[in-house]
Amino acid sequence: MSFFDFKKNHHADGATYDGQGQERTGIIDNIFINLEKGCLLMRYPYDNLSTSAKVTVQEGQQMVFCSEGMYSDCFLPGSYVLSTNNIPFLEKLVNLPFGGKSVFKTAVFCVSTIRQRFAGDDAGWGVGLTVRDFTLSDEGVTIKIGAYGTYEFRIINPIAFIRQYSGTQHEIWLDDFADEFRSAVGQRITPALSKYFSHQKISITEVNNYLMEMANSVRNEINAYLEEYGIELTKFDIEGVNPNEDDPNYQKIIAAQTDAGAMDLESRALARKRAREGYSYQQERQFDIMDGAANNTGTAGTMMGAGIGMGMGFGMGGAFGAQMSGMAQNAFASQPQTPPPPPPQTVAFHVLINGQQAGPYDLITLQPFVAQGIIAPTTLVWRAGMAQWAAAQTVPELATLFGPPAPPPVI
Repeated sequence: MSFFDFKKNHHADGATYDGQGQERTGIIDNIFINLEKGCLLMRYPYDNLSTSAKVTVQEGQQMVFCSEGMYSDCFLPGSYVLSTNNIPFLEKLVNLPFGGKSVFKTAVFCVSTIRQRFAGDDAGWGVGLTVRDFTLSDEGVTIKIGAYGTYEFRIINPIAFIRQYSGTQHEIWLDDFADEFRSAVGQRITPALSKYFSHQKISITEVNNYLMEMANSVRNEINAYLEEYGIELTKFDIEGVNPNEDDPNYQKIIAAQTDAGAMDLESRALARKRAREGYSYQQERQFDIMDGAANNTGTAGTMMGAGIGMGMGFGMGGAFGAQMSGMAQNAFASQPQTPPPPPPQTVAFHVLINGQQAGPYDLITLQPFVAQGIIAPTTLVWRAGMAQWAAAQTVPELATLFGPPAPPPVI
């Protein structure tokens, strides 16, 4: 099958010359190349061309004229007539007579600029490498992974492609080009992926969320290398990144993330419980302290345990009261009212029970503890502003909680 469609010249004696060997005496007036699928580059078989010859370039192709190492600008799709305007070096090759034609010798290359994709087993790429994962520490650990995907490319600079790759070759086919190109690209995928993992510090367990961003980063790295050869990757896909599940470091990461996930679920459950029952984390810590004191042996500990439930009840009642207060404020928000005076500052006391410090508690919280005998008149207390700890009954704010002293018995 012929790849070329050209018009032969007929000599005056009726003989047809196709330009082969020394018998060529005619000149080619119509230059047209039809590249087959899979052909990246084809050199026009004849080099004796005439000025004023017609050049036709099809879509998806570009044509380059070369003589003695000098290249013309690329001819884009369309029709042209050869002249010194579009091939400047013609002035050095021919002496153009006025109104006539001249013959000159030059090589003509037709280059495909459509997107190319390898077929069969060569259609995709795959690499195995070791990357650094920073899930467990700032220094990171090494993980063995495998990555795979597909890509497409095209020639964007035919002159660079001819100079740096094809040279004087008359034709280049995709199948012949595959092994060398795949090797060059594959050697650069590995360091580009390693660089991305090190810079972005993503976990191997989350890598599939970043495949598109990672693919763009790798494609840019490879295109910086291919630019010299007039080639670019028009598409580069990463279809998957899989860790080696037998890698000990990968197993450690999975175990750590499993434990962290369980702790996270427990924390969320506790937060929902606090919101449902109307108390905060700080209040929960106070309850824990009081509960610890209640677990101590002795009368005070027993009484303390009996008072925990009442104390929590008062705390929940306070939360309910705050909720009702908010509803009332919303109901009367539209009515002009005189702003209330600032609330009085709450006095809070620390208490010493069975040698353990608890609090601070406000007077409302301390009332049930006094009523249950958890806090006795001699219990040591302290608040901001006091120089030292003192018995509860000696503090004016707390003395009223114990009531008047009992009268002496009547004999």
